[in-house]
Amino acid sequence: MSEHLLEFRRNILDSVSPSFCAAKWYNASIHLGHGYTHSCHLPLPHEINKEELESNPSAIHNTEHKKKQRKMMLEGDRPSECEYCWKIEDIKRDNISDRVFKSRIYKIDDIAVLPKQSWDADVNLKTLELSFDRICNFACSYCNAGYSTTWANDLKSFGPYQYFKTEGGGQYQHDGKSFEPYGKFNVGNPYIEAFFRWWPNLSKDLQELRFTGGEPVMSNNFWRLMDIVKTQELEHMALAVNSNMGMKKSLLDKLIELTNSLNVKMFDLYTSNESLGAHAEYIRDGMVYEQWRKNLVHFIENAKFRSVTIMMTINSLCLFSVTEFMDDMLTLKKKYGHNRPHIDLNILRWPSFMSPINLPDHLKKYCHEKLSTWYLKNKSNPLLVDFERAQIERLLDYIDTVNQAHKRASTDDEKLWHDFKSFYHQYDLRRGKDFTQTWPKVLVDWYNTIEIDTTIKRIQFVKLEKDFFNTEK
Repeated sequence: MSEHLLEFRRNILDSVSPSFCAAKWYNASIHLGHGYTHSCHLPLPHEINKEELESNPSAIHNTEHKKKQRKMMLEGDRPSECEYCWKIEDIKRDNISDRVFKSRIYKIDDIAVLPKQSWDADVNLKTLELSFDRICNFACSYCNAGYSTTWANDLKSFGPYQYFKTEGGGQYQHDGKSFEPYGKFNVGNPYIEAFFRWWPNLSKDLQELRFTGGEPVMSNNFWRLMDIVKTQELEHMALAVNSNMGMKKSLLDKLIELTNSLNVKMFDLYTSNESLGAHAEYIRDGMVYEQWRKNLVHFIENAKFRSVTIMMTINSLCLFSVTEFMDDMLTLKKKYGHNRPHIDLNILRWPSFMSPINLPDHLKKYCHEKLSTWYLKNKSNPLLVDFERAQIERLLDYIDTVNQAHKRASTDDEKLWHDFKSFYHQYDLRRGKDFTQTWPKVLVDWYNTIEIDTTIKRIQFVKLEKDFFNTEK
């Protein structure tokens, strides 16, 4: 493990408290379409109190919930919503969790002021991931209608997915209508208007603004903000876009043109993939792998940017070609540079039946050995940087040690495997796919042993559709 990461954790974060993370103050993901936020992508989102926004637009970030979590961290308590980091750190004492990666991007002086101020103070963000709406041309298997209009169309056309024994199936039984309370075009959306009122002040301190979705470049409000940004001198701010890179060439060229017209410090592109070829197209419905790769190369060769990062959502299926995918990305690194692209491995936890740790033992062993062999061969490759090595090592430890995807997840293997088969069987029928023809024999042989119980009634989706996205207080 890289010593400088461990030194940062010990000397900077743990000197405040053993649970301290600067992301609770300086980082946020905010979903303006339906008014939810979280301090990073790991805790579930919680609702923004829109009543506060008229007098304090920064309340789209400085929520009462976040302030209570900050207080816990200053006092050395572990917020339960941050369980992902605690799981990683508890595997081994010196493991590096995301609270290190997400805090070390800030200046030491900016971190040092946090324990000196009141826990309930309003703070300006330094890094923000922002979503205006859920418009998206993909319907990735582990996504849902709350974040993709294409997913919503699936459920409107065929109805809810059925026959689940665990909580994970709940996200496939709602059409996400509650995520568009102000309609497709967000007319009168108070969260969006609060953001635009906050922007003149926020933009003074913001180090990075990162757009996500849906597919952000398909959002009118994205381009509305870009028209404002193009008039500003923002040399202190980096701008980034999370794009599935499956858009039409005209929209891709518009994005490339944007990168060459901004007065910002730098531009970064984030795109998502974690497996190769037909495997990627199966997991990320709507993707054509060769087109995705072609668009990626077109961007690298023509845009003005600092780096490209591939966000790899590590699910159980991708493990069967993740090493081949990383080989393909190393080919691009060799041609264009180590940061064109970076790879960033994030371990999927929801829905739990898609988690890599919920494969049967013989398949976990198979995938672990495959990845271990690849890493042993590539560990010293100069094209890999420290955080990429750290994340691969973390994944290997995770597969080997962790036995529950998240604190709400079932630990009943038979139920999880049932839901795995039930989901992909229905997914195939709706999307015109074929699990048994796509995946390797070692996986298909196990898959074929699972029987689906079609007598199960639709599971209750907690209280309301939005409750799936609430954290436990």
